[in-house]
Amino acid sequence: MDKQSSSHAVTIVICVTVIIILAALGFLAYTNLEIYSRKAYFPPSGEALANSYLALERWLNETGHPVRIEKRGNPSKITVAPERVALVMASACEWEGARELLKPWIEQGGFLVICLDYTFYKDDLFVTVAANAIDDNLSEFLSGFGISAELGFLDNLPGQEVVEVIPDFSWDICFYFDDAEIFAIRDSMDYARLAEVSLGEGALTVIGKPRFMYNYRLGKDMNAGLSWDLTGGRAGEDNAGILFIRDRYIAKSLFGKIMDRGNIIPVILCALLAIIVGFWMVVPVFGLVLSEKEKTARPIRERFLAEIRFLKKYGALGHYLEVYERERQPGDNREKRNEALNNREIIRRLRKLELIPEQSQWNSKTLA
Repeated sequence: MDKQSSSHAVTIVICVTVIIILAALGFLAYTNLEIYSRKAYFPPSGEALANSYLALERWLNETGHPVRIEKRGNPSKITVAPERVALVMASACEWEGARELLKPWIEQGGFLVICLDYTFYKDDLFVTVAANAIDDNLSEFLSGFGISAELGFLDNLPGQEVVEVIPDFSWDICFYFDDAEIFAIRDSMDYARLAEVSLGEGALTVIGKPRFMYNYRLGKDMNAGLSWDLTGGRAGEDNAGILFIRDRYIAKSLFGKIMDRGNIIPVILCALLAIIVGFWMVVPVFGLVLSEKEKTARPIRERFLAEIRFLKKYGALGHYLEVYERERQPGDNREKRNEALNNREIIRRLRKLELIPEQSQWNSKTLA
């Protein structure tokens, strides 16, 4: 191994050693320098921000009730599903022919939970307007069971105060019915926020937006209890799943799993280490650049010597020197006479140059 390769190998070994040592020190500091316990706050992950039902879905999956999500649905898709429980967002489903298909399915042991997830807003006169009104087919389906829905911010009427003693329902929709056998959950103003009809071995449940199922509200015992009763509690113990029909958005991280929660500190340390090593490799005072810079002159000398050897070996040096002398003839002024002297000196040295074996090393005094 020549001197250049040896120096390059030593530099790489030093670089790798520095990286290993810094990585070991960082690992020891990260694992052993915790001197007191503390509570750390972790912001929600991108997946939790994009999916308000992530905690519920994980809870059901971990308890043996796998959740299957469909973006769009219809009565036919619900009735042929292998799941016994269907949690359906009304805006993500078509309801044409719902009574003919869904009623027999419910009577045979199916549990259908319809969430009226419509959007509302208020004008200056406290009048509630539906941005997308309830589907006519759905209204007809519910009225067949004696249930009607009314849209409105009923908890924000002037002079009235709502005491939350029930799960977190959507306060902008309520239900009316005359059948005393229909089960309902009412708020402190006696508005029904949930209505349920039992049919055969199953049941039809109607609610507004299922806010009690959201990630940040599922930790409340009352919300968790109702969420379980409507989903996993009715799926049975035979590993039956839950069909969830809703629009969903899958969050995509810019760097994939590299930037998942828990990896940010190692990523920052690795980035800083890469920057430090990068500077060490390119700054002229350190690293590989210095050794490469010291060796740039040697190949030029070797190429020059090789040209001289070639000319002498094939007898072309004399012709080269004649051309050189003819092209470099000086004039009468002193500057050109000095230049001519220098040229003749160079020619004299070239003529005295003997053929050097190919294996010999370059000697800086050869042309001296």
